[in-house]
Amino acid sequence: MSFEQFLDEVKGFLGENQVVLDREHLSHFSYDATERQYMPQVALLPQSTEDVSRIMKCAFLHGIPVTPQGGRTGLSGGALPVRGGVVLSFTRLNRIVEIDEANMFAVVEPGVISNDLQIELGRRGLFFPPDPSSTVDSTLGGNVAENAGYTRAVKYGVTRDYVRGLEAVLPSGDVINLGGKTMKNVAGYDLISLLVGSEGTLAIITKIILRLLMRPHARRTVMAYLNDLPEAADLIVAVFRSGIVPCAIELMDNIAINTVADHLGAALSRDAAALVLIETDGHGEEEVQAEALEITNLCRRSPGVTEARLAADEAEAERLWTYRREVLPSLKALGKDHLEADVVVPRYNLPFLVRFTGGLEHSDAIKIATYGHAGDGNLHVTILHRRRNFSELEEAYRLLELIYRETIAMGGSLTGEHGVGLTVMDYLPMQIGGEALPLMRRIKAAFDPRGILNPGKIFTD
Repeated sequence: MSFEQFLDEVKGFLGENQVVLDREHLSHFSYDATERQYMPQVALLPQSTEDVSRIMKCAFLHGIPVTPQGGRTGLSGGALPVRGGVVLSFTRLNRIVEIDEANMFAVVEPGVISNDLQIELGRRGLFFPPDPSSTVDSTLGGNVAENAGYTRAVKYGVTRDYVRGLEAVLPSGDVINLGGKTMKNVAGYDLISLLVGSEGTLAIITKIILRLLMRPHARRTVMAYLNDLPEAADLIVAVFRSGIVPCAIELMDNIAINTVADHLGAALSRDAAALVLIETDGHGEEEVQAEALEITNLCRRSPGVTEARLAADEAEAERLWTYRREVLPSLKALGKDHLEADVVVPRYNLPFLVRFTGGLEHSDAIKIATYGHAGDGNLHVTILHRRRNFSELEEAYRLLELIYRETIAMGGSLTGEHGVGLTVMDYLPMQIGGEALPLMRRIKAAFDPRGILNPGKIFTD
C-alpha cells in the first residue's frame, strides 16, 4: 500500500481546499513553538467528525502516520510530524457548539481558540479557569491533549479537572463518546482522564464537554520585589503557610525581569533579584481586598523584600500579568537557543530547587533564566546558549540533566504542563521506572496497534 493510494482515497471525499500539498503552504504545518521543523507529506483540514473518521480509516488501512495539530504553541514538540505522513489540522473544527448556562457546561470542537471561548463566556458571567500564557493562539484540543496548566492552577486545578466528556476518533476510524454533562460518573474505566494528556497518541479528540464556573467579581494583584531569589521562593511558601490560597503566584528572576524590560520597554526594577506576582480573586469585593492587603503586609514583613504593594488599578494589574506572559517571547527575541526544563516539585521543596539551580556551575556564555508558576511548584528553568555552538550545547544538555535528576530526587516531575513529546522522552525513564513504562506502551498498542497516531512521541523507539 502506498501514500499515493491513501491520498487518492482521501481526495475522493475531501474538498480541494481541505488538502494541502504544495511545499510553501505545507511549511506552515511543519513547526511549533520549539522552533524545530519536520515536513509532512500532506496537511488535511477536516470539517467534521465524519471527515476525521474517514481519514483515519484510510490511514489505518495504508499504515500512514497521522499527527494531530492545533495552534502549534506547544513547547515539547508534541504536534510535529516527525515521521512525515499526514498533519491533521483542526483549524476548521473550531465551533463553540453550545454554552449550557443552566448546567454550566460548554461543548466545543478542538480547534476553538482558548481566548475566543473565554470572551464568549465572559459575556455570560462564566469562565473556564484553564488559561495558558498562549491563550490567544492555543486551541482547546491542544490544551486537552497536553493537560495544560496555567497561572491559576494553584487554586483552580488543571485542564483535566474540567473535562467531563469527549468525542474521539480511534486510529481505526471508530468513533467513541465518553462522559457527558454530569458531575458524577463512575461507569467503567475513566477513559476521559486517560485521553486528557495523552498528547494525541491514543485517539483524536473531535468534541469536548467542559465544566464551567461563575466568573469572580473581584480580583487584586500584589507585586513584590526581592533582592534574593531563594528568599522569593521562601516567600511563596510563607503565603500558603498563612492559610491564604491565592489563585495565582508567579515568579520572575533577574534575567527574566531584564529581558522583558528590554523587549517591551517595561518599567521594571532591573536591580531586583526576583519579582513575585500574587493574585487573589473571589465574588466579594471587600473580602478580596482584605485578603490582598493581608498578602501585601505579609510580603513587607518577609526577608529580602525591597518593595511590596497592591497594583493601583485593573490596568496596572493587567500590565504586570502581560509582563509575566511575555517572558518566553522576550527570551526568544534574544536570538539564542534555549533548553527549557518544565519541572515541578512539591511546593515546599521550591526553595531547595531554586537554590540548586542558582548554584549550578556553568561558563559565562551560558545564562539560566528561572520563571514560572511558583505557586504550584512549577518552574521553567531556561538554559540560554549561542546557536550552533557545540560546546555550549553540550554544556546546556549537561545542566538540563542535572536539573532533571535533582527534580526527581525532590519527588517532582520532569514536565509539569508542557508534556513529554520529543523534548522529554529521552529522560522519561528517569522518572517512570519498573513496570509503569512497559504498561504505558501496552496501552498505546491497544489503542493504536499499527502505531500510526502521532508516532515518535513520549516513547523512544
